[in-house]
Amino acid sequence: MFRLLFISWSLFFFACNTSVEKKKLNNTFSTIPLSYAKRFAIKKFTDYTVLELLGNKNNAEVTASFVLYNKIKPVYHKEAWYIKTPVRRVASMSSIYTTMLQKLHCEYTIVAIDNVDYYNNPEIRKRVKENQVLELSRGPRVEIEKTLALNPDLFLTFGMGNPKTDVDEKLLQSNIPIAISIDHLEETPLARAEWIKFFACFFNKERLGDSLFSVIEKRYRALKEIAQRNTVKPTVLTEIKYGDAWYVPSGKSYVANLIKDAGGIYFWKDDEKVGSTALTFETVYARAKDCDFWINQYNVNTKKELLSYDERYGLFKAFQNGNLYNNNRIQNSGGYSNFWETGINHPDDVLADLIKIFAPGLMPEHEFVYYKKIE
Repeated sequence: MFRLLFISWSLFFFACNTSVEKKKLNNTFSTIPLSYAKRFAIKKFTDYTVLELLGNKNNAEVTASFVLYNKIKPVYHKEAWYIKTPVRRVASMSSIYTTMLQKLHCEYTIVAIDNVDYYNNPEIRKRVKENQVLELSRGPRVEIEKTLALNPDLFLTFGMGNPKTDVDEKLLQSNIPIAISIDHLEETPLARAEWIKFFACFFNKERLGDSLFSVIEKRYRALKEIAQRNTVKPTVLTEIKYGDAWYVPSGKSYVANLIKDAGGIYFWKDDEKVGSTALTFETVYARAKDCDFWINQYNVNTKKELLSYDERYGLFKAFQNGNLYNNNRIQNSGGYSNFWETGINHPDDVLADLIKIFAPGLMPEHEFVYYKKIE
């Protein structure tokens, strides 16, 4: 009897320990390394993937978690967002995201977009015209009732990294899975392009996402090395006055890093902020009146048109020397540039254009993809 009791208790403790070990095993994960992006993380568990948003740049605080699973819904965290993959019906609230999905060969999943006026893509415009894809935000706000009626498998939108504050309360209360992208908060071109790995997870296409980014990264780095051969570093001014302020990209911004990588010297390179800084015309002129090149003048197509906004633009050296270049070589009938639709996903092409502008001898065979000279 004693022997039987001993064996029974031994089996009981063995089973308990095995259960504990199994639980520990199921809670282990590996973090997928990212090369440039700092605003999201990918954690791979045995049966599911967790995407974490890091909306606060000052610390590693996770501001939102998206749990992606294929079959059985796991138990992760009560505040996490659970999304079944692969996603089949997507509301894409930015042309940037739509381009990402197309690169991943998932364009067929798009059932709604924000506003077709922002699109150059002929296929998307055609599908909207034929009512195969709905528009959910013709105005400044998303049409909530229309979105609820559509009931997509995923509502893919932008914000600052917290769905509770980024998304309409009524939409939050629905059963529609919501995912936020904060790629616009990244500081470098390759960091923004690496977000294709984030989008790939929703379609179980992580390998394709890695492969696509690897090609872009390799070419971008090679072009950056070419740009460093230029011994003459031209000074560069960007943007034009909007309303009463001239919003110049800050020194840690996406645009500032592009100019640096292309071999240019940006006037506000020492500004430690990210995003943009509002300045007066007088402040910009005092510092950049002798700039070698002037790029990114919104939707301007001619010098005459630029002067119609403010005749003082003609005082800049770059204007007088004919060194004006705008990133609207391709634009739709509404004047919206293809740059904002696909350029974020192809920073290598943007970099090649800028090198061609700053040092044409380094890229003699390159044809402009996004930029054109303003005459």
